[in-house]
Amino acid sequence: MDNSPSAGDEPPVKRRRRARKACNPCRDRKRKCDGREPCATCVQWEYDCYYGERSAAGSHAPSPYDSAKGRPRHEEADGWAPGPRPGLRLGPGPALGPAPAPAPAPAPAPAPAQGPRGPAPQQQRNFDPVRDSEATNDNHVQSLEANSGAAFVRRLGLNIDPKNAPRLRLFAWNTGERLAGHPPGVVRPITGILSQAAMVELAQVYFQKFTVVYDVIYRDVFLDRLQQRWASGAPQDPLDQVLCGVAMLGLCFSQTTAAPFEPDLVETGRTLLEHFSLSSPPSIDTVIGWVLRVAYLRITATPHVTWLASCSLMHVCEAAQIHLEVRAQTVFDESSELVSLDIRRRIWAMAQHLNIWPSYDLGRTRIKLPHATTQPVAPLEGDYTSHMLALVPLTEDLDPHQPRSVEDLESDFSQIGDRDHLEPAMTMAVTNLAICTFRRLRAQKATIQPGHVDKMLSLSARGLHAARRMVATHCPWHHAANMPFQILCLCLAVDTRASLAMVRTALSVLGEVRDAWNSAVLREAYDTAYLLILLHQRRKEEDCGQLRAALEMHAPSDGAPPIVQPSSSHQDASANSEAVWLDDLFTNVPGLREFDMEQFLEDDPFNMQDLGFGGAA
Repeated sequence: MDNSPSAGDEPPVKRRRRARKACNPCRDRKRKCDGREPCATCVQWEYDCYYGERSAAGSHAPSPYDSAKGRPRHEEADGWAPGPRPGLRLGPGPALGPAPAPAPAPAPAPAPAQGPRGPAPQQQRNFDPVRDSEATNDNHVQSLEANSGAAFVRRLGLNIDPKNAPRLRLFAWNTGERLAGHPPGVVRPITGILSQAAMVELAQVYFQKFTVVYDVIYRDVFLDRLQQRWASGAPQDPLDQVLCGVAMLGLCFSQTTAAPFEPDLVETGRTLLEHFSLSSPPSIDTVIGWVLRVAYLRITATPHVTWLASCSLMHVCEAAQIHLEVRAQTVFDESSELVSLDIRRRIWAMAQHLNIWPSYDLGRTRIKLPHATTQPVAPLEGDYTSHMLALVPLTEDLDPHQPRSVEDLESDFSQIGDRDHLEPAMTMAVTNLAICTFRRLRAQKATIQPGHVDKMLSLSARGLHAARRMVATHCPWHHAANMPFQILCLCLAVDTRASLAMVRTALSVLGEVRDAWNSAVLREAYDTAYLLILLHQRRKEEDCGQLRAALEMHAPSDGAPPIVQPSSSHQDASANSEAVWLDDLFTNVPGLREFDMEQFLEDDPFNMQDLGFGGAA
């Protein structure tokens, strides 16, 4: 008898199973609901779980998230939260606080039966637009959150202790809001704010400390124009846009607190930039002035203000056609100003750099100009600016709107140089890019290669050393605060012996940065880091308690070592008794006879000396 299935005996189509009832938040978001109250999805993402119509007020305890919009109740528009309004929404996806739960994997279809003429036609997978849309959106949100330091810290806290996790916030984004508490600035001529001698002194600080990694101005040309500006006595000049930016950064890198006239300088520079940006096309002085202003804001202002200014910078670059190295013949080309190829490439790369990272941190869209022809900056030996800006292509590849496979991310991570740079700001830039790429790998649930973990920890150790050098030389780069905090959180997330050994150093460095600039932002970051370590330690102790309870419950009646808390007086005795007991265990269990216990106890999978720690705190 022919037992092969007929054409009509095709395997039944697997259909999605849903709970008989779903809570309102899961039904609104089309999420899987288990029908409980509260359901697992609402517990995981902190939704306010309820069924049917809302009962009288007060029947449900208020949730930290609004059930209608999924926005955190405790997100306050204090300027340091990642957004101007409560409920940071990352791009077109859902709010960052409660990210969507991952879509359930579809059950595999049964294998086609073999007939006398070969395999039967395979059952085509049913097209499910909701499922496919959810899977695509989940991948996008995972990449979006992995790029953001704020989201990474929030996720870390939720994984350790959902009840006490720090709220969504960009901790240690820089050394603090420099002009906080100062009265608003007044627009004045720059020659009335600074004398020529004071301007020259601030310019010297600028060229000595800032242009090491952000060199977009020819020093000799600038100093000549500076002298001519004070000699002219004019109330206003296009060069004033650049002079204000240079003076602002010079003050930032020479004085711990803002000078009394610094708000006037900042306000004058902003007003001049907005005025001269109205001309078509903007001059190169206007473009450079915007670059310097955004760089100053990245070091001294809030994330939202910096992101808005960086978007304006990109649009000014477009208006000045900085992004077009090879221009097309078009009637729209009205620019007659000549810009050297080297300066054009540096300005364009720096504008991208200043716009991309705030966009990633806030989970917002970066400005991308299509058909840009300006080439990336090629790294030159001894020129840290070229090395810094040469990282921009790798940074662009992390755009969450562009799918990146695990293989692509591993290739990107391998391209990040691991040599030690003499300039701390360059070391920090490399470490920041490596940390973001590493977070993306973890977000995709990839199996991290041991070599990548070793490289990440090695770069982190160098980043911590660079932060200490920034404190010693009074260079308030934003990464001086940001990197120690992010490194500490990454070490807790990796959760290995080597990474946890680095936590002590990271917290110590963060404390040194806090003491150096003594801002509310840094004090909050240090307290948050301390809280994360405390929560992590508490979870470890609870895990150890569970293991100890299991050992006590199932301990053999004789021959087992007593289970006691480790102390200096019992360590030797416990070690000896445990060694005897383990020897008996390995002798009695045939499957363990080939296991080299001595080698297992002596080996340390991570060489801490190679990471530059030794035994120091």
